[in-house]
Amino acid sequence: MMMKITKLHYPLADSFHVDGQTVVAMGFFDGFHKGHQEVLRRAKQEAEKTGATFAVLTYDHHPAVVYKKMSMHERRYLTLLDYKMALFEKFGVQQVFLVNYSYAFQSQTPAQFIDHFIQRFNAVAVVAGFDHTYGDKQTATMQKLPEYANGRFNVITVPPVESGGQKVSSTRIRIGLDSGDVDQVNQLLGRSFQTTGLIVHGEERGRLLGYPTANVEHSEYQWLPKIGIYVVTVDVCGQQYLGMASIGKNVTFSATHPMTVEINLLDFNQNIYGEVVKVNWLHYLRDEIKFETPEQLINQLGSDAKATRQYLMAHPEILA
Repeated sequence: MMMKITKLHYPLADSFHVDGQTVVAMGFFDGFHKGHQEVLRRAKQEAEKTGATFAVLTYDHHPAVVYKKMSMHERRYLTLLDYKMALFEKFGVQQVFLVNYSYAFQSQTPAQFIDHFIQRFNAVAVVAGFDHTYGDKQTATMQKLPEYANGRFNVITVPPVESGGQKVSSTRIRIGLDSGDVDQVNQLLGRSFQTTGLIVHGEERGRLLGYPTANVEHSEYQWLPKIGIYVVTVDVCGQQYLGMASIGKNVTFSATHPMTVEINLLDFNQNIYGEVVKVNWLHYLRDEIKFETPEQLINQLGSDAKATRQYLMAHPEILA
């Protein structure tokens, strides 16, 4: 059965109704990291135990836009909406309640939130992380939710998942990406950090240098790793290929070049303009360097390709 996505706005329409009982996992789930997965695993377990529908209550954009001014960088997402929905479905979620997170929605009291949403979802249980809030951060806490629920549904609070002695969090992942530490990011995610983009024409300098690159155009709302050179695999039409990716400004050729994502796919010779590809970011190799001559750049690209192949030899599973 395909996952159902229902878009909701506060207040809910009188015609809105849910057939049957649900277990509702609450959260924004940006990143879909190991902590998020534990919340969903616990909700799925409860749904299977009670025979209820496994549902998720999540939001269409960062809740923070309601209560603070955010920079363009802060407004980016680790997991764009379509990808997050695909991850939910792969996990076994049956129903997503996708709420427009507005000032009016946030301004509900906990009692109103329960009456207007949780009760109308026919929830037999609500599951969320220990630090999840569903309105005012002082009152709408998981610690207080059992009191507000008053026996109408079970409340399951999931403790933090830790890695390296610290809580796994979206904030840690953003910091990791901003420092280029995709190895740690992938450990926190339990999978490779993945982005999706469109292959477009670039300046084609790489072809002249003997290292043709695929230019990947990403959404401006996609959080990317910091400028530098990375080992990646790229899913092209369902097939995985090894490559080295450059996030940078081609500083060897121009001081004013815009930032681009260019990927040299090793042992690959196909025209893929117009394809939408998935990029799995695996390992940081080096910073972007301004070379004095094209020959120096070519030599460095040779070293990068060698390091990329060595990474594959040490991690053959990335192309399995």
